[in-house]
Amino acid sequence: MAKSKKKKRPIEKSKVRKDVKKLVAEIARMDAGEVKESADIRDDLGVDSLMAMEILAAIEKRLGITIDEAKAFDLVTVKDLVDLVIFYLKEKQ
Repeated sequence: MAKSKKKKRPIEKSKVRKDVKKLVAEIARMDAGEVKESADIRDDLGVDSLMAMEILAAIEKRLGITIDEAKAFDLVTVKDLVDLVIFYLKEKQ
């Protein structure tokens, strides 16, 4: 018998955006509506390095991925973070 291939589910980018923004907002202690994709994570949202690590840990736990911390240090905007998360979700498939 041939094994059936596990069907890949498409990544719902809008859901990823929403989840990432919500996690950033929770850790930055702000309303999720205030977190714009164009926002600079450090300058606009006031996220320090400890908060950034908390955000990464929360994303990893919620989405079941492992993010290379070295790549995370290059992130500037929330969109950069969303794009990185989508990249790792695709890699996981």
